[in-house]
Amino acid sequence: MNSEPTLAEAQTRIDEIQQLYREWMQWQPKLQAAQSDWQHAAAIMQKLAQFYFGGEYNRYYNALANGLDVDLRTQGEYSVMSEDALWNAFGEQQTLAWQWLRAAVAALDPEAQPAPEARNQE
Repeated sequence: MNSEPTLAEAQTRIDEIQQLYREWMQWQPKLQAAQSDWQHAAAIMQKLAQFYFGGEYNRYYNALANGLDVDLRTQGEYSVMSEDALWNAFGEQQTLAWQWLRAAVAALDPEAQPAPEARNQE
């Protein structure tokens, strides 16, 4: 690969890389929005965690068990007073956070192996 490329090879490869760059430019604002969305969702999860782990959940759960007649109908999601809804949400958040972290580390790690399609083009 040390020889001079032909005009056709150079044009084809540069056009291919230009298209990838163009695609990156389209993804960049979406990724920035996703970061903002993640931060918003994390703030929501913090409030849910305060409710669940701070003692309020148990207070209301016990009151319901003792006959407090609260309307627990929802718009289709599980009730926050079900035993597993919030607990599962915390687990799902943790799984997503680990996936984002692993993806970020892979993108930043100079020792990381390139994706299989990138290796095939070398």
